[in-house]
Amino acid sequence: MSHFEPSASSHILLVEDNTSLCKCLKQFLVDHGYQTVTADTLKKGLELLGEHRPWLCLLDLNLPDGSGLELLNKVVSNGDRCRVIVMTAFDLPHLRPAHAGGVLAGWMNKPVDPLKLMQIVKAEESRQSAMMAGLRTVPE
Repeated sequence: MSHFEPSASSHILLVEDNTSLCKCLKQFLVDHGYQTVTADTLKKGLELLGEHRPWLCLLDLNLPDGSGLELLNKVVSNGDRCRVIVMTAFDLPHLRPAHAGGVLAGWMNKPVDPLKLMQIVKAEESRQSAMMAGLRTVPE
C-alpha cells in the first residue's frame, strides 16, 4: 500500500488560542514532518480552512471569538477529506455532535498527550493513503 504523502499545498490546520500550547503542538507536528498552519481564533481558523483545505484539523473548542464547533460544522458541510481531532479541557459528552461522526478523527482531553496525538495523526495518514489508493471502505 502506498503511503499518503501530503503535497506541498497540503496542511494540518491547528486552531488553538493558547499561544504556548499552539507553539509546542506546531513544532511537534513540524518535527514529525507535517506542514502545519495555525490560527488562534475561530475567524482565522475558518479563513485558513478555506484557503488551505487541510487534510487534518486539530481544533480547540473554546476560542475567544466563538465555539470550535462552528468550524467543525463547516468541515461537515464542506464534505471534503478533512478530518478533525478535537482538543478540549471540557470533556462533556453532550458537546460531541452526533452528526460529525464521519469527520471526527479523535476527541482529546487537555493536556494533550503527544504520543496519543501522534497515534491519531498517523492513523489518519494511513486512512488518507487508503482513500488515495482508491479503496472504497476505509476503517474508522
